[in-house]
Amino acid sequence: MRSWLSPTPPSRLRRQWHSIRTLVAIATVLAIVCLGIGAAADTASASNAAAGLGDDRELTVPAWLTVFTGGVAIGASALLAALVTDRQLVDALHTWSLPLSASRSDPSNPSNRSETSSALAPHLRELASGLWWLTGLVGVAALVGTVVVGLTGPGRVAPTANLAIILSFVGLRSLLPMVAFLVGNPWPALDPFRRLARALAALGEGVMCLLPPIQSFGGTDTDSTDTGPTDTHAIADGGSGLLTYPSTLSSWPAVAGLGALVWLELVLPVTSDPPLLARLAAGYTIYTVAGAILFGSNAWFRRADPLATVFRLYGAVAPIQRRRDGRGLTLVLPGSRLRDPDLVTDASEVAFVLLLVWELTFNGFVVTPPGSRLLAELVGAGAPVAVATFAVFAGGYAVAFGLYWLAASTARRTAPTYLSTATLARRFAPPLLAIAAGYHVAHYVGVVLSLSPAAVAVVTSPLSPPLNPTTLALPGWVGMLEIGALLAGHLLAVWVAHATAFDCFPGRLQAIRSQYPLIAVMVCYTAVSLWLLTLPTVQPPTLAG
Repeated sequence: MRSWLSPTPPSRLRRQWHSIRTLVAIATVLAIVCLGIGAAADTASASNAAAGLGDDRELTVPAWLTVFTGGVAIGASALLAALVTDRQLVDALHTWSLPLSASRSDPSNPSNRSETSSALAPHLRELASGLWWLTGLVGVAALVGTVVVGLTGPGRVAPTANLAIILSFVGLRSLLPMVAFLVGNPWPALDPFRRLARALAALGEGVMCLLPPIQSFGGTDTDSTDTGPTDTHAIADGGSGLLTYPSTLSSWPAVAGLGALVWLELVLPVTSDPPLLARLAAGYTIYTVAGAILFGSNAWFRRADPLATVFRLYGAVAPIQRRRDGRGLTLVLPGSRLRDPDLVTDASEVAFVLLLVWELTFNGFVVTPPGSRLLAELVGAGAPVAVATFAVFAGGYAVAFGLYWLAASTARRTAPTYLSTATLARRFAPPLLAIAAGYHVAHYVGVVLSLSPAAVAVVTSPLSPPLNPTTLALPGWVGMLEIGALLAGHLLAVWVAHATAFDCFPGRLQAIRSQYPLIAVMVCYTAVSLWLLTLPTVQPPTLAG
């Protein structure tokens, strides 16, 4: 097998040069688009509102920086697609890992270290079990605090002085997703809904054990053969429930759930009305716990729960992952997990990834002058605010989904293959999570930083918080951080898509050509995101109350 340092044959060099010229042409067209966006942006204020939470801020972001970052992203995309063509190098980068805890069966450990690890293993398991229960209690306490303090907390204070709003929007909405894709997925340890569902299921099993066995009318003793209803209703995804989760639903309930959460966040005053937020949290708890009991925790939280799905997908971007054998954690290069073919398994999960990307774009769009004007025109035409918001949200999502599917279909023509459009759409969806992660940092890092003093004050004294908590005035470098996060997310997405193409296509030129339409979609999305980031923040009619 030829090494990646070996010289390339002349015929292959000519074919690669043809591909490079094609990439340069694509890059030139996209650069013109970015230049137009940069010229329209001039020198503006970066927007970073979270559904009306927090104060408006002015961060000067030069238009030339927007144009420059767009050009750098395009150039790097072309170079990655044209020059890095050795499969061994790509595989070596994506399979590199460093175990963070030694396994007892690891043959590379010396015998004395194996004995030490074996001696410490019970204590480490006890420590891990204790931490698991502690984080679970923290998650349940946060949920209870959100509901109780939201309903009965102190009145006549700023919204940011209420524990329910701080935990929901600074913690769950903004900070925890960053932890998920920058470090590792914390949600399985914190998830209060899964803990409550398992506790109620265990309580129900205990009550059933205390009841006397039910005899059949024929007098036949069935105790010796009856395995209980949970065994006869086993779920294919693992776990058991009263009913079998319908396989035809796939992850569409999670798609609908995420869309409903984003829509409600904008049409209801949840960032200024703690009792309303507490009632919604209680309703979501009843909904998801009931679903987990009916269909089994494993199936429900893998397929139907939107929060668990968000954190599972964001966690795939992180550098800390669970080992394949489930024994401990391992350190990998960021985004390595996005190449796995089992991360996104069907069209419903493709739709969820695209919705996760679109909701960030939508949240950034509606607080800018163009988004506010569009909503105002629809409301002025007689449409209710809720209907107008849903129309823009659903219409934009349909356009984004259609463009992505068109790009996957076009990839089959630029690089002829037996793989279907649905298969290509499924394989190339995970790289979009890196772009979503970068835009999430750009959209919410200012919220976390500016409200961090208020969060500390409210969490430490939830029943007697300050009337008007302190917020930080953000320095100018935060705008540069936002631009850098978008750029880093784009570059990681292009690299993962490049590695995925070499998994899907046997030929090098075929793999390169398959990326033309998909890279174009990624770069255009990044250019639009940069444009939204440079626009000032306004109050759309949806958020005006």
